[in-house]
Parts: sequence; structure tokens; C-alpha cells
Amino acid sequence: MEPNRHRQMAAAEAFDALAAEREPHLQPVVFTEPLQYTAYTGMRSFVVFGDSGSGKTALRMALTRQATPADAPPTHLVVQWQPEPTKGVRGSPAVRICIRQALEACATTLLETFARYPRLFDAAPPTVQMYMHWFIQTYTGDDRRSLLAIIEEDRAFREGLSLCQRLITEPASPLLHADVAEQRVIAHLTDTLQRMGMRGVWVMIDGIEPWLRNAMPDIAEMLNAILSTLELFDLNGFAIKMFAPRTLEPSITGSWGAIKGRVELYTLTWTPERLILITERHIAAKIGRPRVPLRDLCVADNEVRAWLQRYGGSTPRGWLRLVRPLVDAFVTSGAAHALSRDDWRAIQRTHPPRLSIDLATDRVFIGDAEIGGLQPRPYRLLRYLYENRTRRVPRSELYYRAYQGLVEEPRTHDDHGWEDPADWNNVLDNAILRLRKIIEPDPRHPLYILTDRGWGVKLEHTV
Repeated sequence: MEPNRHRQMAAAEAFDALAAEREPHLQPVVFTEPLQYTAYTGMRSFVVFGDSGSGKTALRMALTRQATPADAPPTHLVVQWQPEPTKGVRGSPAVRICIRQALEACATTLLETFARYPRLFDAAPPTVQMYMHWFIQTYTGDDRRSLLAIIEEDRAFREGLSLCQRLITEPASPLLHADVAEQRVIAHLTDTLQRMGMRGVWVMIDGIEPWLRNAMPDIAEMLNAILSTLELFDLNGFAIKMFAPRTLEPSITGSWGAIKGRVELYTLTWTPERLILITERHIAAKIGRPRVPLRDLCVADNEVRAWLQRYGGSTPRGWLRLVRPLVDAFVTSGAAHALSRDDWRAIQRTHPPRLSIDLATDRVFIGDAEIGGLQPRPYRLLRYLYENRTRRVPRSELYYRAYQGLVEEPRTHDDHGWEDPADWNNVLDNAILRLRKIIEPDPRHPLYILTDRGWGVKLEHTV
């Protein structure tokens, strides 16, 4: 497929994945630098913390593009590595296993680099060539044949195919003994890379979230151990660049590398202005135009902006997910004229952001924004409705079980806690009204807490 055609198809799917790893062709077009972007470049080791959808992977991909330009040899050896937990192994032995994994990833990346740019190897001094040959053979191990098969099948590697075949199949001189310290191997690697014209090694660690579901303590302990190995961070031309979820922040912050200042710690944050820029760039990519400001999308752009700031949360994914129905409507209309205010308000009612509650922490979200200001009783009402969101809850049940917190609803005058409905109807109505003022975009026209006098109260648009 032609590159431009591929790029056009990727742009047409700009709002489908909302995940950088699934839209690599789109990223060069829509990527927006965070305010502290320059702090992430160069030979410094760091950890960037961020919530899901905050743009950690997009940042990692941008740094990779910077160090490995498409039309020139790489300035750094950029290695993508995911540490694999080692069951039953802790402390220094676990760190050595992890470093071995990282070196194996370095060897694979180095071989692919020579496959793409064989002149890097051919122009290097003989001693550099000897070390690179030894390093690739030592740290590709049992994967050599499969790696060579991949290189042989990929047309992008045709220029360096014969070189890779030699590096894989011809015996290498034993330059370092078998039990040499990993730090010495890395020092030799960075030195030879610099003699070839590169600045060093970036080891990128990303995509940790899926592993946390089943192995949170193991992952946290392993990353803490890696970041506590100070010898790694004293090596010239070697940097670890980690992109980690916020849940790992307490563990990583306590690592010895962070405490001693060898590893910089950052949190990926976005201002509303940058989030608007990211949103508008995705819209432009979707429509196929150089630029599409919100006012070209909808005449009620101030209302759209306020909606995004209220419910989009603090991450690019939250804003893009929230604006997607408006973009779809604009495209469906032919994208010739901005949508009207009536169009926008219809979209608000037909595609409201979903309400959710983290029942373990009592945190309430609408869209990607956390909702605060809920007092205990209004919150109990909302939680009860959320736990019973598949049905209408009778008013009496809502009052006794949620508002009053009784275990059972009294049915007759003789039951414990019974109150005359005339005494509590207004109390419940006022509680629901207070709740709506916090939850609803327009309490006069509720979207979430719907009351049917004959049936009860139902919570809608939940997840």
C-alpha cells in the first residue's frame, strides 16, 4: 500500500482507537508536545507517571521518532523493553535477570539497525565491528534464527541482509568472558556506539498497565529493584526512560535511584489549552484538513469547550472520547458548515458522558472527570441507585434503604423506622434535587436521575 494512502486511512480512523500504540501513522500528525518536553530528551534517566490515556505512549513514540528519523541513521540506539517478572527471584539475582533481558533487547534492536543501515557497521573501526559482532551473538542466543528469518522476510531490511546473515551465522571472537558484569558489557556497548557516531542507548519501558492486573506486587518490586541499581545510572551514554501508571508512583518514588537523584521523576499533565490543541489536531486529521478549530466544527464552540473541560477530565483520551459524537455528526453532515447550537444540544442529550462509581473508593465520575462535593446522604442515594441501575427503584425503598440507611424497608406502621409518606416525600425530593444540582448538566432537564412518579427513580447513562 502506498505510504500516503496508508496515512489517509489512518487519519480517517483518528477517533477509533484513541490509543497511540494502535495509531502509529497518525501520531506524527497529531502529537502535541507537553510543556516539559525538552526535559525528556538527552541522556538522562527518568520516570514519567500518568493516568491511562494521558499520552505516555504518545510521548514515548515521539521521543523514538526524534532519535530514529525515517530518512537518516539513528542518533541513539532506542530499545523497547518490557521487563518480565521473575517468580521466586528477588533482590540482586532478579536485577541481573532483568538487565540480561534488557541487553537481549539491545542486541535485537542493534541487529535490526544494521539491517536497515549496514553502512553504520561497515564504516566502523575493526575493534567496534568485533565488539558488535560478539555482543549480537552473545545476547540474541536462541532467538538468532527467528530474528534472521524476520529480517529476510522484511523488504525494509534488504540492504543489510547479507551483513545480518554474517553477524548471525559466522563465529564471533570471544572478547569478554562469560560471567562478565553486566555494567561492563553496557559500558563497552555505549562506548562502541559513540565511536560509531551515536550518542548512546535509550532503554524505553512502557505498556506496564496490562501486567498490573495479576502481578502488581511483583512488577512494583522488580521496577523498584532496577531503579535502585545505581551502577546503571552512572554509566556514560546509557539512560532508562520509563513511562509508568500512577499506581506505581509510591513504589518508584521510594527507589534508591529516585532518592539519590539519579532518576528524574515527572508527572505528565496537560493544560486545557494543550488539550484543546490535541483535540483540534485529531479533528483536522479525521476531516483531512490542515486545521479545524472548534468554532469551525460547531457554532456553540464555547459550550463545547466548557463541556470538555467539565467532563473530559485531565487526559487527551478523555477529551477525544467526549468530543467524538460531535465529530461524527460533523462528518455525517458533510463537513461543509459548522453544526448549529440545536445540533450540539441534541448530541449532548443523545450522547451524554457515562456516569460511574468506584465502589471501593466511593469516587464518582462522569465521563473522565471526578465529581466532588457530594455530602454523605446524597452520595448514599447515588450509590444505591448505581448499585440498582438495572431497574427503577421505588421511592419508599430509596428513602428507607438509601437515605435513612435501614437494612430493610418498613412496610406497615408497626415496622421499625416507619414514617408517614407525607412526612418524607419532600425530604426525598429535596435530596434528589441537591444531587441533581451536582450531577446534572442542567438540573431542570435531567439526564441521569430520572423520576417517574408512578414507578420510582432510575439512574441512566451509567457504565
